[in-house]
Amino acid sequence: MLQPREALIEMAMAMPLTLDEHSFRTRKHDVYLGLLSYLIPFFLIGVALIAGVLAITNWKRVKAGQTQLSKLFLLWIFLGWILGTGLNTLMPAAFGGEPKSTLSLVPFQELILNGPGIGYSVIKEGLANILLFAVGGALYMLALKPSVGRVVLHLGLFAVVVETGQFALGIDRISSVDDVIWAVLGAAIGALTLRGRTKRKMRNRAPQVAS
Repeated sequence: MLQPREALIEMAMAMPLTLDEHSFRTRKHDVYLGLLSYLIPFFLIGVALIAGVLAITNWKRVKAGQTQLSKLFLLWIFLGWILGTGLNTLMPAAFGGEPKSTLSLVPFQELILNGPGIGYSVIKEGLANILLFAVGGALYMLALKPSVGRVVLHLGLFAVVVETGQFALGIDRISSVDDVIWAVLGAAIGALTLRGRTKRKMRNRAPQVAS
């Protein structure tokens, strides 16, 4: 006669393996929390180091009035965004197992072949990438005031570097051209939105010329 624990193991092995939407979300949530516990310390150390480097290299300019603290703060936020995005996207999808790399160079192949995914996961990930890089594009505009084209180019290259790193490191993530497309779109949205708001503010502040 099987012991209760052994009986449960035998029953579990005999049951068909199914992954419904609830269990998929639960498993993904558990993996995310596990990775987050590793991510946060690296991020906090990184932003502290960035703040220290900015303070050391710019304190004379700030003291002389050549650089505003608000501009340094915005630059620190933008560099923190780069660090956080890089850490989050270059962390393994899960620990353990054989390293593997998956490359997808056909735009929207997964969406076309497999649909929107469980719980519209493919669409949600695309929207999350757009939102993430829209924030990055807006921060870039605030910190360094480049042209919209430069924002799109630089953040697009950053996305290419991230996807290349994912493939080279074999961290069980899909290196997809879709993510680069979403990143470029998000960066453009963020930069254009901020530029439009800045232009409206400048027009509102301009003195009215009497006719």
